[in-house]
Amino acid sequence: MKKAIIFGYTKTGKEIAKLLNDDEFELEIIDENPLQVANANAEGYFARHISLDDDKIFEDIGIGGDVEALFCTSDDDSLNLFVTLTARNIDKDLKILTQIKKMEDEKKMLLAGANRTISPHSVGAAKIFRIIKKPRVSKVLDIFTRIDNKISITELTVDEGSLYDGMYFSSVDLSQTYNLIFLGLLDKKNDDEFVFFSKAIRHKIKAGDLMVMLGSRKDIKKFKMELSKKI
Repeated sequence: MKKAIIFGYTKTGKEIAKLLNDDEFELEIIDENPLQVANANAEGYFARHISLDDDKIFEDIGIGGDVEALFCTSDDDSLNLFVTLTARNIDKDLKILTQIKKMEDEKKMLLAGANRTISPHSVGAAKIFRIIKKPRVSKVLDIFTRIDNKISITELTVDEGSLYDGMYFSSVDLSQTYNLIFLGLLDKKNDDEFVFFSKAIRHKIKAGDLMVMLGSRKDIKKFKMELSKKI
């Protein structure tokens, strides 16, 4: 069983915990706020109040050992930076996802050692872990763990007369053919309202809408070529 640590039981941390717990990960939650630790324990997770202030503590919790993934989701950017930098220094193979508040901080976190960053303010980012279906979780995490295959959230325009123009959400499955996760779309006829895939299966895709998906650049490029074809 894979072991993962969530540092920071924040809103984003809670969503990740739900996902990993459903997929039967061996999960540990760490927070420097005792109230957050109490909340996590009350909600059924194994959580500890630990201050990550030296390398030995990192090693004691399994960094550099059996921990395969670390999610830095504290609301304190400086703490996320410190934890990311220290963990990467200990384990060059550790998979690290770090939360950022501003997109301009992404480069700094990547240089510190994060494989991937996530911003609660970017389109779909705060909702990703809620709307990915359980059977697809392992596939998404496999994509995430390949350092040379960066994943991203991308918007692609639906052209009039193309394959997905007029198709219902319920008919869309990008995971099998394209290895992508369809998050939803920006509805251009409704003031760019974001329609989540998980909550509007009977919603119809229309020309001009922006389909939003999660996946590797290579797979997105492949789907973009298919999306532009006329039927």
